[in-house]
Formats: sequence, C-alpha cells, structure tokens
Amino acid sequence: MNDFWENPNTAMFYTVWSYDKGAGREIIFEVANKIKNEKPHIHRFCTLSPLTEMAEKFHLRNGASFLRKGEYCQNFEYGI
Repeated sequence: MNDFWENPNTAMFYTVWSYDKGAGREIIFEVANKIKNEKPHIHRFCTLSPLTEMAEKFHLRNGASFLRKGEYCQNFEYGI
C-alpha cells in the first residue's frame, strides 16, 4: 500500500449547508481548524460540491480556489 492511503493529507467537505447567513462559512472554517488541531498532517481542505451556480459562488466568495468540474460534482480547495 502506498503512503497516500496510509497517511492522507486531505480533508474533503461534503454537503455544507445552512439557512443562517454566514453559517456555511463558519462551519467550514471551524471544522478545518478542529481538523488542523487534531490531525496536523492534514493540510489540504477540499470540497465535493454539487454542480450548481450557488455552490460555485459560495466557495469562490469564501476564498476557495476552483480545482475541477466533473460529470457529477465540482471541487474547490480552501487555503486554510
């Protein structure tokens, strides 16, 4: 088995949603900070997001970089 599977360095956010304004951003950044404190080897924070304009605008507005668009999802990365 290679090092990638034994020592992952990426946390993947899936379906971050809230009806409260600003809560989605808070969820991402608070969880990322918790992960960084508990798992210091994790240094990439990416998303598995739906192919919607709303998801794209949300992540870009909150400082993420676009990574790729697939057939069923799109990915962004936060430089946290």
